[in-house]
Amino acid sequence: MADAIATVMEFFASLETKSIDDCAAALGERVTDDFVWQNSGFPTQQSRAEAQAFLIGFSRALPMTGVRIETLAIAADGNRVVTERVDHLIDAGGTVLASVPLAGVFEVTEAGKISAWRDYLDPRPLLGG
Repeated sequence: MADAIATVMEFFASLETKSIDDCAAALGERVTDDFVWQNSGFPTQQSRAEAQAFLIGFSRALPMTGVRIETLAIAADGNRVVTERVDHLIDAGGTVLASVPLAGVFEVTEAGKISAWRDYLDPRPLLGG
């Protein structure tokens, strides 16, 4: 089995990009076809393609090109990885557009792909609050 924590940390590093298309491509390379992505207060994405489309659509609300993830704590129980982190939404110049504190759970397959991602957050930083 792939090291679940290493898989998630590599995934985080891949999302810090200079274009939203590169960010969506990085997500697509590291998740399963039937990937499920849940974010508090947002619709659940039921596939890799839906998740990529959501990410690109969400970037239209902000001039976001990627995410710099600050991991505060991380732990694993088998294939499940739990994180406490701050996601910094960034633009092409690396400027932070919004910082969102959250907790997340990832499920990693034997092949080292992410099959599920659930984030629990207060969406107010995304809404200017």
